[in-house]
Amino acid sequence: MAPPPEDGIRLHSRSMLVGLLAALFLSSGCADAYGLLQLRGALAREFHHEEIGVSVADGLALTVTFVNQPPADAPCDSLTAFALRVASFVSRTYPGFDTLQVVSVAFAYRGPGDTGRPTSTHLPFRFSRDALRSGELAAESAGAEALCALDVPEPREDEVRDS
Repeated sequence: MAPPPEDGIRLHSRSMLVGLLAALFLSSGCADAYGLLQLRGALAREFHHEEIGVSVADGLALTVTFVNQPPADAPCDSLTAFALRVASFVSRTYPGFDTLQVVSVAFAYRGPGDTGRPTSTHLPFRFSRDALRSGELAAESAGAEALCALDVPEPREDEVRDS
């Protein structure tokens, strides 16, 4: 026995709705991926460095990771200033900035000839969207520098071998 015509219409409408939602989800994901790709390229041009990772977690936290740049043993005030420049650049450049809650800047190290995943050298520097938007970053910068000073990185494998 064939289903009544209205059940067929409901089933067809439900299928169309699922297809439409899937298309919207995929297209928004592609737009986000494209925006991150564009941001990564802009960061590479601005900071003259190619080994940069860019990721977004839950659509709220954007992390920029620089591999082997600046030097892992740079003083905390230099790292903080560099991280602030990066976060400010993200706030001006990334089209999805208004949807974020925080921008983190991390530094990682990969040894010569190492093809594995880079290791973190410090805790990431975190800057809130509101502070970046308002320009009131003194407290966040001071906090980031203090955390950096507390975060003493472990010696890298190549440093242990050289000593």
